[in-house]
Amino acid sequence: MSSPPLVFLVCHGSRDPEYQQAAADLLARVRQQLAPQVVELVQLEGKSLGLAEQIHRYLAARLPRCDNPVVLVSLFMGRGAHVEEDLPAVLEELRARWPCLKLLLTPPIGQHPALLDLVAARVAAAQQLGELIHAWILFGHGSRLPGFAAQLQAEIQALKQHLLGIPIHLAFAAQPPTLETTVVHCLRLSQYRLRVLPFFLFPGSLLRSLQDQVQRLRRQWPLLQLELEPPLWRDPQLLQAIVETVRTACSR
Repeated sequence: MSSPPLVFLVCHGSRDPEYQQAAADLLARVRQQLAPQVVELVQLEGKSLGLAEQIHRYLAARLPRCDNPVVLVSLFMGRGAHVEEDLPAVLEELRARWPCLKLLLTPPIGQHPALLDLVAARVAAAQQLGELIHAWILFGHGSRLPGFAAQLQAEIQALKQHLLGIPIHLAFAAQPPTLETTVVHCLRLSQYRLRVLPFFLFPGSLLRSLQDQVQRLRRQWPLLQLELEPPLWRDPQLLQAIVETVRTACSR
């Protein structure tokens, strides 16, 4: 009888205390859902050890034999450079060090259908409260690789079919269009009651930068009503997506 898979939640990582606290909270909720399965959190950045070495040390401490499958759950939002380049390199290094292990890397969690449900739920919740919102802005980190923006654009097109014509625009931190560019576009369309939804998981430096941009844009255009939603780490749909991803990978 084969041993149960070991699960590693692989996130971008940060030394920021808010990021670390939120990541630890998400790990605890995933562990609760998957108990008694072993689930660990590892980080691509923000740790003294590289990602491959973090995973190697966990494996060396836990595996008396080479019969546990290992599932690496990609907590990234799309197919940027980390997903397309860094994670496959880490997987290759681990396979070289653990040739007898079955190692699986999941698609980025941002591509899971439940993430579309999450965005739709945020929009629906605001509607149920009777808030007048002219448009939403989905704000992602962005990437130098074109697949990241293309994925989000496809997701927005899918959302528009379910949201009865509510406009949803894109903005990015690391590629165009910027938040300011998108806000200017909305104002030209007479959309001045705007809600920004961060399409990333955890608080930290990226969220603080986004908060600063929102404050600056409010000062720049006094009539602009620009509100910022929290990031995604607490949403039940995110937890659902992670648990479903783990169970699908473990059933292979």
